[in-house]
Amino acid sequence: MAGNSTAGSGATTSGAGGSQPLEPPAGGEGGAAPEPDACPDDPNKLAPGACGCGFPDENTATLADCRDIEATLVHRYDFEGTGTAVMDRAGSAHGTIVGAAMLSKVEGHGVVELGGGSAGPYVDLPNGIVSQLSDASFEAWVTWRGGNNWQRFFDFGDSTHATPEDNPASGKSYLYMTPQSGEGFALSGYSLAGNSAGQELRVVSAGPLAQSALSHVVMVANDAMDKLTLYVNGAKSAEQTWTGQLSAISDVNVWLGRSQYSGDHELNAVYHDFRIYDAALDDLQVATCFAAGPDPAFLAD
Repeated sequence: MAGNSTAGSGATTSGAGGSQPLEPPAGGEGGAAPEPDACPDDPNKLAPGACGCGFPDENTATLADCRDIEATLVHRYDFEGTGTAVMDRAGSAHGTIVGAAMLSKVEGHGVVELGGGSAGPYVDLPNGIVSQLSDASFEAWVTWRGGNNWQRFFDFGDSTHATPEDNPASGKSYLYMTPQSGEGFALSGYSLAGNSAGQELRVVSAGPLAQSALSHVVMVANDAMDKLTLYVNGAKSAEQTWTGQLSAISDVNVWLGRSQYSGDHELNAVYHDFRIYDAALDDLQVATCFAAGPDPAFLAD
């Protein structure tokens, strides 16, 4: 008989003026309050409470909750823009390119191309942004172009120079990562007293970072669990017991692409993205960051 038909997801109501689609009830299922929007910045969001960015709202066997990762991000440098100003998309710790380089584009995405050499360009970030952290994770997307050993993806700390700010000499207190050491391994190092007598704690991978390929590297400083962990391309590469603290570093030099040691060449690489989290990312979270790539939808502005 004439009246309302509500069968199926394409339900309609008939009457004067012809058939019209039924309006969904206000709120969630059964008129309940709507689920929270887990990806408010995601234009491909599937439905309330469901991410369309391709990552889950809760941990699965292979991927981590993207909201938990985003919640701990304190600084992000995506190298979008022009000129030499490197904007912090997650905070206010903006940086500057020093030397003969400027922001540019690769395949439509912002990068900074660092040319290496003994006096090459680098990125200078604000002092103090590392030592204020306890647990922390440092994530980089880079294309390393090879060259001299002991280049730096990053180096946070000070040198033995009489005025260490902006002046490399020998390293004094620091945390760094290199794509290739003198022994041929990618590694990260931490020290509060340089390395003249082997005081440096090193977290050493099985080999150097690949050249001329986009790579993902993460250094996790887990103060609560007393360990430093190095990840390469989403997988744990090496781990060491660590009883130090980031707060003990005198980070008057917070550099991407430059070393506290004056004899080390600057980085020869394309920097695609650099992020700092105020938490120790776990294996699942690092794997998720790797799967998401340099410009994940869940970190979109």
